[in-house]
Amino acid sequence: MRIAIVGAGPAGARLAHQLSENGIEVLLFDAREAWEKPCGGGVTSKALREFEFLRDGATPKQMISSLRLITARNRELTVAPRYDFAIYSRKELGRMMRLRAVNAGARLHCARVENTEFVNGKWRIETGDGDFTSDFLVGADGASSVIRRRAGLKFEPKDFAYALGWHVKTDRIEPRVDVKYLDEFSGYLWQFPRTDHISYGVASGYQETTPARLKAKLIEFIETQDAELARELKTASGNSTPRASFYAAMIPSLDVSTWDRLKVCDAKRAWALVGDAAGFVDPLTGEGIYYAIKSADLLARALVNQVGQVGQIEDFDEMWRAAFGAELRRAAELQDRFYRGNFAGAPLTERMVQFARRHRGVRETLRDLVAGDQGYVGLKSRLLRSALSFT
Repeated sequence: MRIAIVGAGPAGARLAHQLSENGIEVLLFDAREAWEKPCGGGVTSKALREFEFLRDGATPKQMISSLRLITARNRELTVAPRYDFAIYSRKELGRMMRLRAVNAGARLHCARVENTEFVNGKWRIETGDGDFTSDFLVGADGASSVIRRRAGLKFEPKDFAYALGWHVKTDRIEPRVDVKYLDEFSGYLWQFPRTDHISYGVASGYQETTPARLKAKLIEFIETQDAELARELKTASGNSTPRASFYAAMIPSLDVSTWDRLKVCDAKRAWALVGDAAGFVDPLTGEGIYYAIKSADLLARALVNQVGQVGQIEDFDEMWRAAFGAELRRAAELQDRFYRGNFAGAPLTERMVQFARRHRGVRETLRDLVAGDQGYVGLKSRLLRSALSFT
């Protein structure tokens, strides 16, 4: 059995590694070498515990032991995560994961996939490197997945968030993540320290506001951290400067109705989606690396178990729903309330931080939620228990 994977990010590279380790022939395609993808690069402590290569590998990463939450009214709360989490350069993470896939036996082609066609039970794949055939096709090609569209799965504008920011070269790096909530629109601002630069960014619902307003909000935030950089960005003739590289990207942020009807594999036409291409991103935080790798592992298990019987590959839909689907759907349910809700005359995020400063149980719950150690399904009951403890 030969499997073609389009996209060599964390989802595609992990899938290629797992399949190759199990003796399946893998063709891995990506249009470019590993690159500094526009995202924070956060890897939760949950992911570090579950995937040893993320925790123990030699690839440089910035370990985070402090997390500062800032409200729109500049009320602050600094917490120490229960377990340290990591910030990776996406270029370094991508390079490491591709190398693992190739060392396991996958054939990597740095070539753009120009066309795909399913004919007589086989996929025909046209690239700049030539034409290939495969028995099964996997889309791991990100939020704007071409394979997803060709498979007939459509996401609406409501199923996306938009992010922009700058990667900034600096020798002043503190192992602390800053997250600031907004009151004008949903989403948040961030400062993620990496090993050799800082990622500043902002994310909000797609078309909820303009890129110009997001930039202005982010520069205002940067000014509180680095006034000189803020002046540099304000006066720059373009989006980038000698030490600040601009980025912008779409991020999946699926609506509840989309989660309910989502089907990311088809046995008859022998295709599946993983990672961002499938929409597997936390709608509240935008975190997707864990779900990219986890979904790749689940699909690999389904494919390995069903070699020669791809008619049963639809087990994958049951597997991802059981593993994390309920959590991501619940996050989608909470998203509007979390970012736009009010409680006791103030935005919910404002009250949340205010209560957490005074109440240890709420503080610990919030700490675990933001760090990825507290799920959404059991969040309400834990908050109630914490509030009733009066500590």
